[in-house]
This record gives sequence, structure tokens and C-alpha cells, in this order.
Amino acid sequence: MNHRSGALVLALLASFACRAEPPASIQSCSTCHGTNGIASESGTPHLNGQLPAFLRDAMKAYANGSRPTAVEQHKTFPLSEVEAMAQFYGEQKDVARPKQDADRTILAKGEKIYGNRCADCHIDDGRDSDKDAPLVAAQDKEFMTTQALLFKSGVRKFPFMMDDSYRGLSNEDLAAVAEYFAAQDQFGSAGEKKKRRKRQ
Repeated sequence: MNHRSGALVLALLASFACRAEPPASIQSCSTCHGTNGIASESGTPHLNGQLPAFLRDAMKAYANGSRPTAVEQHKTFPLSEVEAMAQFYGEQKDVARPKQDADRTILAKGEKIYGNRCADCHIDDGRDSDKDAPLVAAQDKEFMTTQALLFKSGVRKFPFMMDDSYRGLSNEDLAAVAEYFAAQDQFGSAGEKKKRRKRQ
């Protein structure tokens, strides 16, 4: 083994050593969200690589009743383990979310709405975040559509600035944005980044 190869192996071992071990509670989450954060069923969010702060806030909102959920376990999840769970799923950044089918016509509509309404907070087609917005690139399309309609109906309360972004959008518009986010590659590519910089 040459010096360069040895250094690479040591770096990889160090990265694995620093990664958090799955907390015990992950076992109960994995039925729906998978041990690596990839959801096993449509309509369930992928948690891999998500912002830990967003996951923490979501679990606390379930627990205090400020965010609705049909999953009873969300309400009883021990808050003492929330931090470990959020950190663990947030670290699963190297796991790619599965590809989803997309309609090109709907995608074009969703891209236009994204540029006008969503891009300030869901940066880089949902791969990055501003103002504590969740990372939504390649997120489950059915889940995003359902959550968008819950915001629109008032069942979920709008976070900062989202009420302005939603104003005047139809159910079809919201579904188109969900289609657009779902169709994005979770990580992107160097070529795509260059194209986005040119457009800006």
C-alpha cells in the first residue's frame, strides 16, 4: 500500500469513527423511515441528510400537538432521544434518495413557481436552506403534496414567510412544485451547478 492509499484508508476510517451510532429509538423509526433515512413507503418522508434542527423541531411539534400527525408514536417519542435521532439521520448524507417518475409538463410549471415563490428559502432546487427551511430535493412527492395541502387548509401553521409564498396558488400549483422538488437529484452535479450559476 502506497502513502496515498494509506492516507485515504485512514481518512475513511476516521469518518466512520466520527459518525454517530444509531440511537436505540431508531429501531422503532426504521419501519417507516428506514435505518438510513430512506422511507420504505410512498407518502412517508425521507429523513436522510435532513437538517437536524428541522428534525428536532418537527418531533417537538408532534409532541406538543402544534403539528398534526396520524402516527401516534410521533407524539410519544421520548424527547431525551430526539437530539440523537436528529443527529443520526442528518449524518446520512451519502445515501441517495430513489428516483421518482415525473411529468415534464408539470415539471416545467413547478420550476416556474419554484423560481418565483420558493427559491429564496429552498436554495439550489431544494438542496440547500435559508431561514431554517428543510432540504426538499428528491423528497417523496406524495408526502410533499399532502403537507402543502395541509398548510393551505390551515391544518398546519405557516412558518416564517411561507404564507406569502402560498398566496394565490391552487392545489394543482402546489402539486407541480412538489413534482419539481421530487424530480431533483439530491446531490446535483458539477455540470448542473455551473448551469445554475450562469442563470443567476
